[in-house]
Amino acid sequence: MNTKQLQYSLAILFFAIAPFRAYAWGCEGHQIVALIAMKHLQPQIANQVNAILAANPVAANLRHFCRVSGLPLIAEVASWADDVRSEQPETGPFHFIDIPLTAARDKYEISQVCQQGCVVDAIVKYNEELKSSADAKMRADALRYLIHFVGHIHQPLHDDSNGDRGGNCVPVEYLDEAPRVTNAQREDYFPNLHAVWDTDLIQDLLVSHDMTVEQFADFLDHRYQSRLRRWNSGKAVDWAWEGHDAAITAYRALAANLPRESSAKEPESCADNNHVGKRMADLHIILGERYENVSHPIVEEQLTKAGIRLATLLNTGLSK
Repeated sequence: MNTKQLQYSLAILFFAIAPFRAYAWGCEGHQIVALIAMKHLQPQIANQVNAILAANPVAANLRHFCRVSGLPLIAEVASWADDVRSEQPETGPFHFIDIPLTAARDKYEISQVCQQGCVVDAIVKYNEELKSSADAKMRADALRYLIHFVGHIHQPLHDDSNGDRGGNCVPVEYLDEAPRVTNAQREDYFPNLHAVWDTDLIQDLLVSHDMTVEQFADFLDHRYQSRLRRWNSGKAVDWAWEGHDAAITAYRALAANLPRESSAKEPESCADNNHVGKRMADLHIILGERYENVSHPIVEEQLTKAGIRLATLLNTGLSK
């Protein structure tokens, strides 16, 4: 079994048992974000980041979804927030923000969907803890969360709500893989639109370029060099709306006319919302070359934006 087949099998198992949203950007995406950020850290800040993480390492008995080694420490811990999520379920809402797909920024207040916490609040919270906490372990955890959540907010389907759990309830055929039921009671399917954005699009880019995550991070950093200065600013709320706009594009590019849900509340499972999972499965959505032509540039830009913005947060927050 090759690496991609193993990851695919693990992903199916994960989607079959997990009631919450999937891993944004998957293993490779979060690693790429961290690697791009590392390129733009001031030398003294890079030393601080390594020292904070090394002095308070991840628990040795923690089970990791991303089984990699040999990467810089900032990249190796990039998915830690997902690994501890079952142990710290209160952090679940911090991984996304449910902005209705129909919402317009000038008419919608983000606080409506952040009452129980969201990724916008999480970035603010952990950035402040990293800067001000005197507790070494709390600072290390805050840093690990920050690395992860800055990646999360740049995954477009973690910034939208359309009554389908961020696309988790939109079964799709992708790369000749027809969607299959992974949990009949919850009406979960895999592949689905969210999973494709989490992992498949990035893995396909790596394969098409024949690059490792380190090489792809270098590639993106060079490719978008002229835009980095323009991208390295803003606040978390701005990034969420930016991701929301990209999510609108992700839905519009589908070869099916999905209804637009106006409710800010997402269903608990794909069996809710009038069996949204089954309804979407009946549309028989196929993602082909046209969809990749639309989505690949978005993925590349969002990964790069996340990396440069993470570096900016750390350079600013740790400079004392």
